[in-house]
Amino acid sequence: MSAAPAAGDGIDHGTPRGYAQHRQRKVLPPCAQCRAANSTRERQRRQAQKAWNNGATGTPIPGRTVSTGQDCAVSGCGELAAVPRPAARMVRVDWPGSREPARWYCPGACRTYGLALAEVRAIGDRRA
Repeated sequence: MSAAPAAGDGIDHGTPRGYAQHRQRKVLPPCAQCRAANSTRERQRRQAQKAWNNGATGTPIPGRTVSTGQDCAVSGCGELAAVPRPAARMVRVDWPGSREPARWYCPGACRTYGLALAEVRAIGDRRA
């Protein structure tokens, strides 16, 4: 239990500021008046936050799916680079020391996917 507030201790009792002063000056536990004021302030802060984001809580809505690599609809995307360039704008992705062979990808997200895959497979651990 907290003791009654001491007179002349320099703490603004019954306010959120008083709660902070209790903690900063290590006069613990804070008095009931300061705890109540802090709880009220935190409750108001949570309500304002909830109103700001329209009550949305939990996991955010996932973004759109982007077809990359094997799922890409462009013919020739992800093919081995041993074959000639499948289309005019295809990009060859190759990473030194990677276990992933060189492949042709369309520019953009597929190219980024191919680079990431090649980089991960270049790491020394065989689990990737």
